[in-house]
Amino acid sequence: MHLVTSSATVASVAADRLSASDKAMSLSAGELCERYAARVYHFASMVAGSDLEAEDLAQSALERALRGLPRFDSRKGQVEAWLWRIVVNVARDAGRAAVRRQRLWERLVQLRSGVTGNDDIPLGISNDRLLEAIRALTPHQRSVLALRFGADLDYAGISAALSISSGAAAVATHRALIALRRNLLEDSR
Repeated sequence: MHLVTSSATVASVAADRLSASDKAMSLSAGELCERYAARVYHFASMVAGSDLEAEDLAQSALERALRGLPRFDSRKGQVEAWLWRIVVNVARDAGRAAVRRQRLWERLVQLRSGVTGNDDIPLGISNDRLLEAIRALTPHQRSVLALRFGADLDYAGISAALSISSGAAAVATHRALIALRRNLLEDSR
């Protein structure tokens, strides 16, 4: 029973997020949700780490499918195969994001423990305080640190992602680490 309730909620929220023009273009959106929401939620519940993650994943997948429904071409294949490609891609995207967050956290813990060199994070800082200090950085600094330590990119990878030179990526990473250390030291005084 929980599965039906959750999938119905997921389908309802996904359909509500569509704009009026999206709904007008796709008369079969309700039918798509009615037919597949429970199965999409079931799939999501098997690959997600929690019920909340499963609901988010299923909702995102259905929302993406509903937005793409006007462009669906039945000559290229069955709607079910098209839908499952979307669901799998949304699940992969969510998994990749989770891995990036985990890697960032692990790298920051390494920095804090003094493993990586001159820009060490002070010892004795709680994980909550470290996360708070990261969130206090500018969006650019957070992006640079996330690319370096979350996505595990080298300076060439960061430069390609941000459209800057490798030297600028190295400098930006160094400055972001200095700002992070400064934030942490200011609060420990």
